[in-house]
Amino acid sequence: MKPASGRDAGGRVALVWVPAEPLRSITVRYERYVRGFRRLGWEAITICLPAAADGYAEPVVVAPTTAALRDPEFYRSLGCEVGVAITWLGLPDVVRAMKQAIPRVVSVSDSDGRIGARVHPAATLARGVHEQPTWGMRARAVKFWLQQWLFGGGKFDADVMESTTAADRVTVTSPAAAAYLRRYFGHHRRPDLAGKVAVAPYPVDDDFLTRPVPPVGERVNRVVAIGRWDDPQKDARLLADGVAWAAARSPGTEFVVVGRNGDAVTHHCQRVRDLGVQPPEVVAELMRTSRVLLVSSRWESGPIVAFEAVCSGATVVGPAWVPACRWLAPDGGRCFSRRSASSVGAAVVSELREWDAGHRDPAAVAAQWRPWFDPAEVCRRMLPPKGAGR
Repeated sequence: MKPASGRDAGGRVALVWVPAEPLRSITVRYERYVRGFRRLGWEAITICLPAAADGYAEPVVVAPTTAALRDPEFYRSLGCEVGVAITWLGLPDVVRAMKQAIPRVVSVSDSDGRIGARVHPAATLARGVHEQPTWGMRARAVKFWLQQWLFGGGKFDADVMESTTAADRVTVTSPAAAAYLRRYFGHHRRPDLAGKVAVAPYPVDDDFLTRPVPPVGERVNRVVAIGRWDDPQKDARLLADGVAWAAARSPGTEFVVVGRNGDAVTHHCQRVRDLGVQPPEVVAELMRTSRVLLVSSRWESGPIVAFEAVCSGATVVGPAWVPACRWLAPDGGRCFSRRSASSVGAAVVSELREWDAGHRDPAAVAAQWRPWFDPAEVCRRMLPPKGAGR
């Protein structure tokens, strides 16, 4: 892709990854941030622990220990103008250390903004319960949620406030997520923190941005779903039931799942073809030649596969309770509002009928959304103004 120009360019950016999990295996690809900042004229370096650097191809500065990531002197030695870290709205000691040494600090929330038991009770309760693998652990999760609802968020709220206070900008992946997070800060009477929230979605790979977009006549009548199907978050059973409902009413449509443990879907719906885990280039081609991406998640900070789909000219059918799906829906698909086979299936069938009727233009869909998910544009949106927080 051509380099993007920008008035706020030059200097060095630190992209900080705190966990030991290898960067090559995480969903939010740091390589894309490196490329985005580079296209804006910045030098981008990734800061991580030794284990996280294994197999990562971009420039790295290795922090010898986790303690170093909490030490302002470690960051001061790097001479960075901007620091970016995925914080999950926490890690206040890391964000505070970064801010003491780096003029502008960006906290990537990796959140849909629906936090705080008193502010977003239904969403926080559902997530807390479904994250747990056993009924005993779910019962404890309900008890913990009830304590937060009755007595306040305690350490969680304190960490969010401290982390956000130290940062100059906090990013979320959709306008609705920004509204949710601002509501949380408003509840805590911190309008100053609400003002730091900005929409900067996850960037997608260049394969989804530069390749030609096949027109309707060259696309297969196919619905694809991509995910970790052994993860309760993705809700393989709901996907299978919804596809079975849709397949009975759309016999000419092909249904495909990609990702780990796809048999969790095919076991409940034989109309689904399981392709297993596929390399990025295969996924990109599948998106380019399909009509619809189906998302069944219980929650998502921002489904990157949905961003890849619209950049490829496909449309998205997903849950209304995922803010990013609601954002995409008016110009790139539709949402279902209930966790039932009929609600999911009806949304799929309705969207396929829009394609059959010629009401979907893949080139227009891609043109609408590619600018939002281009790495350089994402990084431009992330940057706090010069002088922020000084």
